[in-house]
Amino acid sequence: MNTKTKPKAPTTPAHTYEKLKIDPELQGLLENKAERIFELGRRSTEQTFLIGDILNEVADVLEGPTFAKWVSSRCGIAPRTATGFIAVSRNLEPFRDEMIDLNVSSTVLFTIAHAEPDKIRDVLKHAEEHGQVRVSDARAIVSDGQEKPRVNPYDIGGVSGLQALIALKSREGQKLFLARLQAIVGIMDAALKGKRLYKEKLQDALMLSAGTARNELRNLTQFVGSSEARTEHMSLVMFPNGSQWARVDAVLTRLSDKDRWPKMVDLRKWLETEAVPVLSWAISKDRKAKLTGPDVVDAVESDGDVEGRQRLEAVPPLDASEMVEVDFEDEADVEDEDLDEVVSPVMSM
Repeated sequence: MNTKTKPKAPTTPAHTYEKLKIDPELQGLLENKAERIFELGRRSTEQTFLIGDILNEVADVLEGPTFAKWVSSRCGIAPRTATGFIAVSRNLEPFRDEMIDLNVSSTVLFTIAHAEPDKIRDVLKHAEEHGQVRVSDARAIVSDGQEKPRVNPYDIGGVSGLQALIALKSREGQKLFLARLQAIVGIMDAALKGKRLYKEKLQDALMLSAGTARNELRNLTQFVGSSEARTEHMSLVMFPNGSQWARVDAVLTRLSDKDRWPKMVDLRKWLETEAVPVLSWAISKDRKAKLTGPDVVDAVESDGDVEGRQRLEAVPPLDASEMVEVDFEDEADVEDEDLDEVVSPVMSM
């Protein structure tokens, strides 16, 4: 679980450059830039500046629309986030060494990237006096304490309001779900390292969390189907039979139901070869991660809404270049301390 692997670019170079019609003479340079971004990995203060430097260089040789598509498909960075990195590189360079020394977070850097120099100095002074600076602190300083009030997403109308609510659910729901799965995998890993497995203790530790995680997964990813004959009858359109996410759903369902657990003699093998690998795959950051082993044979539910499933199967498959990070209204909205609020309730279960 703790093994670090070098991240890989989201799409193959040939696919990207052919699709974007980028000059072949630039491909080697651009690919080198993409690899350097992935090698940087975790976004510390210094790495945020370095990523900004790299993207700034790329922005000088690619036109805006092409740059936006390249940074999404080759770097897995939303175009809006990329402009934030570039702003940090261009506008905060005079303060770079001091910000690195003070370990200013990337979210704060994005927040103050367009601020006046005197405001930036005030933010640095705050960080020096308090040992840290939060996004809320930076915003208050930049706005002279008159921060623009945030719009309640539940009051935004039209398509924009719908998109805001979807983004909110996706962001916060994904945090909770992934944190819960991480906790479940951690419990199973710890149990497997012991000399003996205690089935009842493991069930007590996992069943509630697994059932909640299953419901979170379905709530985040599955469509609602209905019967034309009985409009009041609705059901979830389940994952396609034999798919890997159906396998995740099946593992969580089995973990949440005491009667579905394997017999004691088979428990260790099932945990080692199915439960842990499948849930580890679900929380992996590698889009090309592979699962081996049997297809889903333990049906989770009935086929459910056949018509709804057929409609989903008719949807064209996703192009890998479309699978980029979600671009929320403001990356600076997500502060490091928010993660504690998400993880703590999960870990305590």
